[in-house]
Amino acid sequence: MDVFILAIAVFLLFEGTVYALFPEQTKRMLASIMSMNTNNLRIFGLVMVALGAMIIWLV
Repeated sequence: MDVFILAIAVFLLFEGTVYALFPEQTKRMLASIMSMNTNNLRIFGLVMVALGAMIIWLV
């Protein structure tokens, strides 16, 4: 459970840093995500999940 909480904390750290340092670029990126095709966004999400799982498995 401690590892899960640590993973959430690291995620929030990186996510918050991006929003704090690059707010305008983040808004542009979110606008481009909103204009993406739903299936492309779903495929991108699944690829990111698979990549994350592979990295966790390797470590």
